[in-house]
Amino acid sequence: MKTLKAISLVYLCLITNSFIASGAPPTKTANSATTPLTFANVVSFFKAAKFRATEVQPRCVIFFEGEWKSASVYNYAVIMVENSDEDIQVTFYLTDAHEMNWVTEFLDSQFFNRNETEKLFQLMNARSDVRSQSVGRFRVDFHHWQPRHAELLVFNFTPRRRDR
Repeated sequence: MKTLKAISLVYLCLITNSFIASGAPPTKTANSATTPLTFANVVSFFKAAKFRATEVQPRCVIFFEGEWKSASVYNYAVIMVENSDEDIQVTFYLTDAHEMNWVTEFLDSQFFNRNETEKLFQLMNARSDVRSQSVGRFRVDFHHWQPRHAELLVFNFTPRRRDR
């Protein structure tokens, strides 16, 4: 009987450890493989997050989600992804602090390596506008406005050209 209890205990520990190990989020390394930051890839990223999407034109897609918090309060997020010839612009319009998670998810996504993610968070938390800041593989413009009852964050990514 004691042997059965001991085997059950060992088995339970092994199962628990496998759940804990599989649930651990992968850590980014400075040189981890990234997914190219392209218009199509960013659009796919937000579609995979189950946002409702509206294609404004072939180079601009708007994503949105929201929910009623009370009979008179509707919190929502609007994310606009735009593509120009040289850059990708991602705009977040948020009405609730909870929606800031989408900014975090994007900056911590497969599009950026660890060093780029850290630098982007530093830019965002500096609370000032940035023009043409070098962030890894990109030149980044960042703007942050806080109109009444909302927060607006704009990231513009231009790939840095390699010297020939």
